[in-house]
Amino acid sequence: MMELSVKDRNLIKSLREEGVLQDVREHLLAQRNGTILVTCSDGDQFVEVFHHQEKLQAGQRSRPRIHTFGWHGGVLACAPHSPVNKREHDHLVFLDQIGDGRTMKNINTVVACAHAPCGAAHKNGLGIEKVITLQFRAKQRIETLNRGITVACFFDVDYGNGRKRTYFLSRPEWRTWARKNSVAV
Repeated sequence: MMELSVKDRNLIKSLREEGVLQDVREHLLAQRNGTILVTCSDGDQFVEVFHHQEKLQAGQRSRPRIHTFGWHGGVLACAPHSPVNKREHDHLVFLDQIGDGRTMKNINTVVACAHAPCGAAHKNGLGIEKVITLQFRAKQRIETLNRGITVACFFDVDYGNGRKRTYFLSRPEWRTWARKNSVAV
């Protein structure tokens, strides 16, 4: 099982302090009709991500309704030209699945969750900054192909020793942080 490096821990701390990674406030995400969850299939992380999503729906639904898509790299695989995909157009398959899920289930809220550490990201030499950049590119593509859909980006961190935390990822704060730190978005 992978662990966060000291560099990653410091980066996550900076992202929290700058407001990029924020506490999740479930009432701000419309989930009355359920959610489409796009996440990594990582067997060491998936259960917590899914159960966290169940808890977020508790105040809006009598029982969870989570239409789940899990692939290596999760939402990162939905970004055009993502290094986690083996072929150039693989992302289109994932985007089609999300669109079909929306149509079949009449769900207009997508939770796009990335995590650290991530084996797919590590395998492809992607640091947290690139993971977040790809996550927001995927969000934009999902919204472009599915007019009227809402995509919320979450970032799950496994700090080790059983300590895990899910954050909301703020796009405006990310752009400010990235500009300040010379990260291409």
